[in-house]
Amino acid sequence: MHNSNDRELSAEEQWLLRSLSVILNQGEWGDGMAGAPVPDWDRLLQIAQHHAVLPLLYPILEQGNEIPASFAVCISNESRQTVQQSYRLMFLTHYLVGRMQKAGLRVAVLKGAAAAGCYPVPELRKSGDIDLLLTSEGTYEEAEHIMDVAGFKKKEGHFSHHHQVWRTEEGIDIELHVMLAEPFDDRRVNAVLGRQLREMDGRIRRENVMGLDFPVLEDGDHAYYLLLHMLHHFLRAGFGLKLLCDWVVFWNKNRTPDEIGRYRNRILEAGLTGFSDMVTSLCVEYFGLAKQNASQIVTQYVSLKRCRAFMRDILDAGEFGMQDEGRMVIARGGGLAGYLREFHHQMCLNHPKKSKVLFLWPALWVLTLVRFINNNRKLRGISTFQVLKKAGERGRKIRHLKLFCQEMPSPGIEERGKTEVDKC
Repeated sequence: MHNSNDRELSAEEQWLLRSLSVILNQGEWGDGMAGAPVPDWDRLLQIAQHHAVLPLLYPILEQGNEIPASFAVCISNESRQTVQQSYRLMFLTHYLVGRMQKAGLRVAVLKGAAAAGCYPVPELRKSGDIDLLLTSEGTYEEAEHIMDVAGFKKKEGHFSHHHQVWRTEEGIDIELHVMLAEPFDDRRVNAVLGRQLREMDGRIRRENVMGLDFPVLEDGDHAYYLLLHMLHHFLRAGFGLKLLCDWVVFWNKNRTPDEIGRYRNRILEAGLTGFSDMVTSLCVEYFGLAKQNASQIVTQYVSLKRCRAFMRDILDAGEFGMQDEGRMVIARGGGLAGYLREFHHQMCLNHPKKSKVLFLWPALWVLTLVRFINNNRKLRGISTFQVLKKAGERGRKIRHLKLFCQEMPSPGIEERGKTEVDKC
């Protein structure tokens, strides 16, 4: 990690990033931390927990390094809980995919076991739910029946276009995905994602993680999904350090030229080269992602100044934006037009069928606004003004970072004039 990066970080953030960099690359922690500033250990613990990466620090204890006893106890306790949870989720995932495959359904595990398998110690990657992708159209009803028979219940009050959440008696959420990501406010991008999912249908392989075999996407598609997952959360409340750790351990393993090429084609089709370059550049600067591996997927490395700004947003967000209730969406355009665009998109997401009828829009806008204000007040305990202010601030950051300013080629898809990612 470059020392010049440290000027924008607190002592606790420097310590955590440097520690993760050493651990993810399986180095000697004591050697890699030479010269690191002494942190406020209570504050460091809070940051690591907010980003769900505390268990990843367990190798510090294994190597016998000296850290305050209270901090070591916290690492040990949370690591033990994470390992227990990991095994529970692994066996439950294995059971579910077995039931679905026996019924003839094509399903792939997302994140969870698929991401954990890339880590030096898979059990230490913290996860709280199970994500399964149904790659074939028209199979959701049968998968739903399997969940019913297994005794799981649909999660009340949950709404999403791209997945449905089920919950076990012990409180574990299981997400059945039928899309790669929640729809964006650009039909062309959504058409690209739909076509790409159909292409993935026949590209599922098996991977052994912690002694169990799981169906997972091929490497190029898996990487592409990890990027889409980061993008989805970034455009909402944000994402934390754990997803960057996933990116590092994935790309620090050798990937075949074919799969690297497939990943590059996927992001080019969707117009996500700018976002991919930013995430990868960030991981090279702060997490020790091997540059020879990163260079296979980067079109242009991002400047250190822009990396710092992006890292600041990620650190401030915590895991999925949980550190800041005001982080919900981003106004991706400038001024009032940006707010109206995002508001209309949310209306379409909340009312997917009715929003196709033009004369219903005024009524649907009112319903969406009322729901938005009530949720802010009753569920989040914040004012709508705070949410809008934060959305505008993050929108300005996006434009400064230039994450979505590259042209989006559209092979095989009809295009209405020139399309850019800024229109997504």
